[in-house]
Amino acid sequence: MWPEAPDIEEAELDPWGGDELAPRFVLEDVRLDRAGLGPVRAAGGKLARAALLGVELAGSRLRSLELRDVVVREGDLANVDLTGARLKRVVFDRVRMTGVTLAETEAEDVLLRACRLDLASLRAARIARVAFEDCVLDEADFYAASLRQVRFSGCQLTRVEFEQAQLSSVDFRSSELEDPRGELRGAIIDSVQLAGLAPLLAARLGIKVDDG
Repeated sequence: MWPEAPDIEEAELDPWGGDELAPRFVLEDVRLDRAGLGPVRAAGGKLARAALLGVELAGSRLRSLELRDVVVREGDLANVDLTGARLKRVVFDRVRMTGVTLAETEAEDVLLRACRLDLASLRAARIARVAFEDCVLDEADFYAASLRQVRFSGCQLTRVEFEQAQLSSVDFRSSELEDPRGELRGAIIDSVQLAGLAPLLAARLGIKVDDG
């Protein structure tokens, strides 16, 4: 069952030494616990087989970051610029990610659980086998993104942008889907959601509904 979990044992990770993050940094087999790092300016870095626990990175610029087999639990990633990031087998658990920039990101086998992603930008991102569980995504931006095998479970999605996005097997069932922007071709919704979206769909098709 996707997404595939990170291949790490947190208890076996070494505590991080606390060095300043520089461009093209590499951190492997480490645990960063309650570290206040932000704001950081360090493009092209890599985190592999790592755990970030309660880490504060708000306002950081970490473009082209690679995350592979990583767990991010709690902490603050609000307004972090992760443009061009590459994520493989990553879990974000109860992380504040309001306004995060994940434009042009490649994400595969990623789980986001109970995260705040309101106003997040995922423009032109390529997302496959990703699950959003109990997340807030109000006014998130998926413009021109590619979503394949993506699941939104128990999420709140209000005025989310899907203009020019390509959806394939994107499951919105059990989520609150209100006033989406753009096309939803390739989406899976339930009958309750369909009833709520009916006026919007009718307006887009040029259908006038008149009960008089």
